[in-house]
Amino acid sequence: MRKRITSLLLTLAMLLSLLPAMGVTASAAEPEWTTVNSYADLKAAVDKGAAKVKLMTNIDTTGENGGAGLTSTTNLTFKGGGHVLDLNGHTLKLVTSVKDTHLIAVESQDMTIKDSSSSGSGRIEMEFGENLTNVQYPIYISSMGSLTIDGGTFSSSFNFVNYIECYGSLTINGGTIVSNSKRQVNLIKCEDANLTISGGKLQIPDKNEHGMSYGYAVYTENHFGDDRQIVITGGEIDGKVAFTRDDSSVTGTPKYNKLPVKITGGVFKQKVYAYYSKKPSGEITEFSPAVELAGGTFKDVYNENLASSNGLATKLTAGTFEKSAYIVTHVSDTAMAGYRACLGNSVILRGNECRTAYDWSPMQGFEVSSTGMYFIFREAVVIPDAWGVMESVTLDGTKKINYAKDWKGAVEEMDNSTAHTLKFKWKPLASELVNAGYSYRATCDRYISGSTKPTTDTINATDTEYSFIIPAGADPKVYSFDLQLNLKKGDNNIGIFSNEHIVKLVVNQAPVVKPDPTIDGTVYYTSGIVYGRSISTGTGNLPTGFDSSKLRYQWQRSTDSGNTWKNIPGETRGSYTPVEADMGENVRIRVKITAEGYLGEIVGAAVKVSKADNNGYPAVIQLEAVKDSTGKYTGFKIKNFDSDCEYVYSTTDTPNWSANQISSATVTGLTSNTTYYVFARFKGTNTHAAGSIVSKNSIGLFDSVPLHYVLLEGYDSGNTIYIKKGESVTLKVSADPINANSWKKITFKERGIATGFITVNNAEIAESGTTATPFPNNHSITITGESTDTGTLIASYTSGTEGAYGTWNVVVYDDSTVAKALRLKDVYTYEDITLSVNDEAELPTNLPKLLPEDSGYHLEWRIVKTGVGTGGALYLTSDDNITLENGKIKPMKAHTGSASTRLELVAVKEGEPIKSFSQTSRFNVTVTAAPVIELTGLTVAPAKVNLELNATYQLSAVKEPVNAAGSLTWASDKPAVAEVDNTGKVTAKAQGTAIITVSCGDKKATCTVTVAHTHDTEAQPWVYMDPGTHTKTCTAGDNFKAEAHTFSAWKKVDDTNHSRTCTACKMTDGSVYTETAEHTWVWVVDQEAALNQPGKKHEECTGCHEKRRENTEIPALQDYAVTVSGGTATVAAGTSITRAMEGVEVTVTAQAPAGKHFVKWVVKAGGVTLANETSATTTFIMPAMDVAIEANFEKNASTGGGGGGSAGVTTYAITVQNSKNGGVTASHKSAAKDTAVTLTVTPDKGYVLDTLTVLDSKDKAVKLTEKNGKYTFTMPAGKVTVSAAFKAAAPASENPFTDVPSGAYYEDAVIWAVKKDITSGTSATTFNPDGSCTRAQAVTFLWRAAGSPETKSAAMPFTDVPAGSYFEKAVLWAVENGITKGTSDTTFSPDAFCTRAQIVTFLWRAAGSPEPKSMSSFSDVSADSYYAKAVAWAVENGITTGTGDGKFSPDATCTRAQSVTFLFRAIGKLVDSKAEFSDVLTDSYYANAVAWAVENGVTNGIGDGLFGPDNSCTRAQIVTFLFRAYQGK
Repeated sequence: MRKRITSLLLTLAMLLSLLPAMGVTASAAEPEWTTVNSYADLKAAVDKGAAKVKLMTNIDTTGENGGAGLTSTTNLTFKGGGHVLDLNGHTLKLVTSVKDTHLIAVESQDMTIKDSSSSGSGRIEMEFGENLTNVQYPIYISSMGSLTIDGGTFSSSFNFVNYIECYGSLTINGGTIVSNSKRQVNLIKCEDANLTISGGKLQIPDKNEHGMSYGYAVYTENHFGDDRQIVITGGEIDGKVAFTRDDSSVTGTPKYNKLPVKITGGVFKQKVYAYYSKKPSGEITEFSPAVELAGGTFKDVYNENLASSNGLATKLTAGTFEKSAYIVTHVSDTAMAGYRACLGNSVILRGNECRTAYDWSPMQGFEVSSTGMYFIFREAVVIPDAWGVMESVTLDGTKKINYAKDWKGAVEEMDNSTAHTLKFKWKPLASELVNAGYSYRATCDRYISGSTKPTTDTINATDTEYSFIIPAGADPKVYSFDLQLNLKKGDNNIGIFSNEHIVKLVVNQAPVVKPDPTIDGTVYYTSGIVYGRSISTGTGNLPTGFDSSKLRYQWQRSTDSGNTWKNIPGETRGSYTPVEADMGENVRIRVKITAEGYLGEIVGAAVKVSKADNNGYPAVIQLEAVKDSTGKYTGFKIKNFDSDCEYVYSTTDTPNWSANQISSATVTGLTSNTTYYVFARFKGTNTHAAGSIVSKNSIGLFDSVPLHYVLLEGYDSGNTIYIKKGESVTLKVSADPINANSWKKITFKERGIATGFITVNNAEIAESGTTATPFPNNHSITITGESTDTGTLIASYTSGTEGAYGTWNVVVYDDSTVAKALRLKDVYTYEDITLSVNDEAELPTNLPKLLPEDSGYHLEWRIVKTGVGTGGALYLTSDDNITLENGKIKPMKAHTGSASTRLELVAVKEGEPIKSFSQTSRFNVTVTAAPVIELTGLTVAPAKVNLELNATYQLSAVKEPVNAAGSLTWASDKPAVAEVDNTGKVTAKAQGTAIITVSCGDKKATCTVTVAHTHDTEAQPWVYMDPGTHTKTCTAGDNFKAEAHTFSAWKKVDDTNHSRTCTACKMTDGSVYTETAEHTWVWVVDQEAALNQPGKKHEECTGCHEKRRENTEIPALQDYAVTVSGGTATVAAGTSITRAMEGVEVTVTAQAPAGKHFVKWVVKAGGVTLANETSATTTFIMPAMDVAIEANFEKNASTGGGGGGSAGVTTYAITVQNSKNGGVTASHKSAAKDTAVTLTVTPDKGYVLDTLTVLDSKDKAVKLTEKNGKYTFTMPAGKVTVSAAFKAAAPASENPFTDVPSGAYYEDAVIWAVKKDITSGTSATTFNPDGSCTRAQAVTFLWRAAGSPETKSAAMPFTDVPAGSYFEKAVLWAVENGITKGTSDTTFSPDAFCTRAQIVTFLWRAAGSPEPKSMSSFSDVSADSYYAKAVAWAVENGITTGTGDGKFSPDATCTRAQSVTFLFRAIGKLVDSKAEFSDVLTDSYYANAVAWAVENGVTNGIGDGLFGPDNSCTRAQIVTFLFRAYQGK
């Protein structure tokens, strides 16, 4: 029987595990979430810790605790870390009628509330009982708590002081927090807390229904030293905002480690305040902001202050202010130091007017106080970094250095061994300022120690950088730079102070080192200087062993015939291709060469760039005669006029390009009855010469135009037609003039007696008619070469005698006579070249085409010598002046006089004589002497040197350039002190100073040599250098000292200025340096004002102590009434008061009547802010008005025999002792006798409850009852004490699954199933407790529970059960034992879920498949179904009665109720108790089964007093049922 029961239990557990997961726990799709459908589920998940909870329905706590709502023990308290509450589009309504109850308490370090729904409809609604006073804090964040709100709507209609009270950290990224309360509220109050707002919306009305002011949307109060920050970067705040600080612990100016408040974005729709609740003691003398406004839109900031007169110092960087703002700086200074520091580089822009940190002149909507302590502006935009923003100051390209705003900054030291480049770089002016007409007024004053006044460089208004180079070898001095970025509008300067950026560079004398060697050599050009053609360079006479990779090239251009030169950007290679900018009569180019590690530079000759050749072929000119108004032909039109060509006309067939130029397509005003010739070639440009190829045509201006000539088109060379034997050429016939209309019959034929070496087809053109007929210009003839020969083709006509309209030479050739046919298709024109003997040039490579192309000849350039010998010509590769070699022209010797060498193109074939052409391309080469490079300068390095006696030193002199003409000469003015040889080597001979001079031509350079020199810097006088510094310099000039001026006391000059003098230095003219400045006035109190007694004060200059406005009256102090209802008011050392003056700290102390205790303070008048309104003793700062405060009290709860509660009921205290590793909360703080008290136990993670004890007043144990994880006891007639002890939970190694939490109700069941090898989970670390079981998992559970017996056969009948799968043997075993037959003959469907029919069939087969007495009557169970007998058997044995309406529902899945009923009916028996589940009706079919299951520990429901009969079972629940039943619990 036991085996059968076990089998039934295992089978049932297996089948139940196939059912869908219930809604209480996470689904398979989101395994990290706990989904909740009730407040009990939510509370349990939160109490468990680190919960990620998702609402699946609306939750309302109105009915909790008998309608009282939540209490301090049943509220939501988040502890630990990692909490997330997802509203999921649902509403969570939290209600309480219990005083001082937080509905949500955040003690977690990481708590988030979000709404993941697409509709964004998630809400949290909070309500307090109407009888409660406004002392509630619905959401409370402890000092260790951290809450992030990412979404959802938070609302309340009840009265409270602070909706969210935060002492830890609060972040709002989204969502809406709104209040509809009828009383004063704060949405958010943060005290010594972090607050970050980046999104979302806060909304609170400005005034209530009675017209009274509400509280704040945000109210913060931080203390000095807490380092907490308020950061707002976005969102919308529709409510007042107040940032307050207590910095009373600070003396003087506070210095914050973190900026307390920073606003960079967001929309503020009501007033914003920033003020001290308690100011620092002492005078604030520096600007140290507590608030920075760096963005945001302030839509409704009225004249009520952005920072009140008691406000926090505010740095203004950016923002939009649609109405007004009042900014406090706290620094009282007529120099406006506070104002300037507050505004910085930002600009207040109103329309087209702006105000900067250096301009505080009044304008409409803008005002600065006379002391600069505050300023006001309206309807303006503050633009950040709008002007004067220095991006960097660098030294020598990469080293960033600091700059100062005055002359007190530090110096940068360096030596003069190399040049130093100082660069200032700043941001451009903001576009808003440019559009408003502003521009930079930028200058740099350069001071050099020893100079009388600075040099001022004016900087272009649109520039964004300024550089200055201190050259190598510069005198050791202090070089100061004062860059001023000021503004102007139009021609008017803006501001009265200079926006200065001061840098001081100290250049020291570098140690004497051996100078680098001087580069030597020459440079020449190895190609012609022609536009568009690459120029190559060559070098010669470089130092022996020189590494040419050290050469550095720079091409330069001069536009004044070589007088001044500028580098061509980017052209730093050994070759260069001239561009259009290099063309022009006065333009020259050259290359400059330097070498790494060498002094000096080599320059090439200054050369002029020649125009490039232009050998394009213009189109054939198409002409048309034009008549004038009388009908005569007096002009023509060029039908294909090309603007890239130049045209001329003539009455002869030779062009004159300087006469009769044609500028448009039509030419008129010509002589009729005349023939005109028209010529075209490509125009010359800045970069190209005029075209070398000319197109020609003619036209006759006749009514009857007789034909003069016929033209043939289609052959390629002059007047000779070349035809290869056996080939033909077709030529187009046209008239000359083109408009000829009268001609004789034309026949094309050989002249004279025909030899037959050619034949002509289509050779005749008929005579013109009697009326003017256009010549057939589209006629063509075909000539065929019949035999090799030469002859003449004529266009013959007969007019009495034979005449010819044209004659042409004809050459018929074959391969053996091809030399006769050699010719150039086009004749290109090339510019002549002039080279110096140092240069080279490339021969032109753009050559005309040689015909015939298959002749075997090719073109080469040759030097032509004519008139040699018998009068012929020689074609050479060299002569006395040049050599042609490897495609280059290499000069050998300069030509004399006007002589030059002519180069022509010739045809060359190996083994054959050179073939020249009658029409060929040629140019002349002239070689000149090497150019003389002009000496432009001379330097010597170093310029100063100190030597010991008898020491030697090699000076280095550098010509500029080094390849300039001339030699160096060295001399010493005192050879007895230092002598120099002809190489520049110096020898120290005696103590003293000598000047070494090197000269070349008219250029000289000197070096001062000091022998055995001792610095006498200290003995020299101080000399003024700049407004902050004076210097003294060694007489040798190689050492100096600099320090700040030593000023006398300030003395009055007049009512505006005072002055002081430097007591140490003199100006270079001998006068004393005097600094003059305006007075700096501050108020000094002579007699403090007292109550009803005025005081006196005067203004005094902080510099010279001049006084003015003496005996100015300070208004008498006034006191105001202090009324305290239910308490007393005191000041100082406890002195009682009824009146106090503004600014005094008042202490109020509540005095509770007998039988009552203090609850809170209520401000009735005066609008003061209490330090702690719930403390019986608290403080406030007295305002300039009367104050009334009332203390609220409540009756005390009675203890012992008498008193608390109502109707004389006595209550007794319940004390819960603190416990380690866990906690206990009681449902009551006190209770009457016989009250049922519930204890909730919360172990810390990793711990479980060990003991729980309740002792009465006589230390006797009170009986505890455990139910559903909670414990109850009945209150005795006396106080009780609750204590608990916790122990470590079972070792984690027993539970290998990460998704089976420690303490979960099914943890032990899972561990048991693993130990029994019933399951090993879904992976090594997961069990998937919320997943549904498949058929494969079900039979595997059953097989393993039976001991995993071996099967009789290995033949698997099912094709969907893979060999080697984990369930293979289980399925075989189930088939062999008749448990299953599969879903067909060949399929088992291992991944399918089990139905009710399958469950009953498994049970029936496990029982031995007994024959039923009769079949069932269910309408949905057919008699031939596989489960018909199983269902009938189940009905007969009371296992099931169907689902109602005569149905069994065979395809439905089992619910929890059905599952426990099956289990009960199989092995259970009736019990006396009843199940205490609100969802299990006493007359339900499963009531007894549920009661049995509870009694035997099989289940305790799903929590919150529910069993969940219609929910589906999860894997975890099935394993737990199996475990509890099998273990006999």
